[in-house]
Amino acid sequence: MPRNRVTARRAAVVVAGLVLLTGCGGDDDGPPTAASESPSTDPTPGPTLEPTQEPTSAPTSAAPAETGPAGDAGLAALDPCAMVDAAGAGSLGLTGGEAETLGEARVCRYRFEGPTLNESFTVSVELFETYGPADIVATDVQALAPIGDHEAVTFTGTTGGCVVSLGVSETSRLDATAVGGDPALACEHATQLAALAEPALP
Repeated sequence: MPRNRVTARRAAVVVAGLVLLTGCGGDDDGPPTAASESPSTDPTPGPTLEPTQEPTSAPTSAAPAETGPAGDAGLAALDPCAMVDAAGAGSLGLTGGEAETLGEARVCRYRFEGPTLNESFTVSVELFETYGPADIVATDVQALAPIGDHEAVTFTGTTGGCVVSLGVSETSRLDATAVGGDPALACEHATQLAALAEPALP
């Protein structure tokens, strides 16, 4: 084949390839850039999405603890160690006056030192705010003459001493106790202590 014909055919192929490449490009000016991307024409910003929050439940109150009988408000305000002042305690020969709690009772404990062990006693004022005269557990409860404005009974305490009890209400009372020594003398000391503390009762 003549050399000039081969050269002409190669030139035609090159031209055809260039035409095809130009046609495929079309109007494409290259990949879009950040500058070429047109911004949104809507100036109104979209709604702001708030982060999802768990619904807050209303606080619940804890169930009230079970309680015993309602206490006597007047008796609850009393300090058993303040019911007998120093002069009164001295008149009965009492020393000490230590506050403590024994079971359901708030107690003030004193000591009477007699000439002998049989004449010495531990005596106490005991306030029961939720237990009245009907709640006494004893087999020898005996009525006494009222002491001041309060009905009185006597009985043997769980520790073997003498107790003089003054009813304050159906659900509260004061016990004056004397433990140790002669039982008859113990009841005398308990009665004297009850009479000394009674004016402070409601």
